[in-house]
Parts: sequence; C-alpha cells; structure tokens
Amino acid sequence: MNIGRLDRKIVIESQTFSTNSIGEYTASWSTYHTTFANVQRGTGNEKVEADQVTSTSKVKFKIRFFDGIDESMRISYNSKYYDILDIQELGREGLMISANKKL
Repeated sequence: MNIGRLDRKIVIESQTFSTNSIGEYTASWSTYHTTFANVQRGTGNEKVEADQVTSTSKVKFKIRFFDGIDESMRISYNSKYYDILDIQELGREGLMISANKKL
C-alpha cells in the first residue's frame, strides 16, 4: 500500500447508548478511530420513494489496517456522514471500506 496516497483525514464513529435522568435511552456517536484515507468517489443515483426524491452516493475509503471496525459504524469526512456498507481486508496492511453518503 502506498501510504502517501492516504491524504484525507476521516473519523470512524461508533454509536453509543446512555440513559438520561428519567431512564430513557439516548443514542449518540463517539470517535472510534481517526486516520488518513484514500477517498475514491463512486456512483450516485436518484429514485423516488414515498413521493420524495432520494439520492445516494457511494464512496470507498482505503485505510491502513485497524482491527474492530464493523458495519454498524459510520465515517465522518468533510462534514458529511457515510454509512459503512462493506469492509474488505487488503491483507494485513489495509482495509477498503465501501460506504453510502447520508443525505
């Protein structure tokens, strides 16, 4: 892996749950891992669902290997959030993370 191409800072976040003063569960996101990535823009598409136009944009993030990342997490990049769809190991040196941009 050419680490010189990992030139975009991303934050991988995990969802945490806590209880408030009246016992209700509240969800929040916290930083799991901050790293540098190579960002590859993919395809996008628009469709109509429930009389609303929705659009998605697929992006791939290539990072150095880090254990414990899974599909329940999300990525924060350029003030936007991306839902992790798939994680592929690139040997023990890297990960290719496929994600959809939340709109």
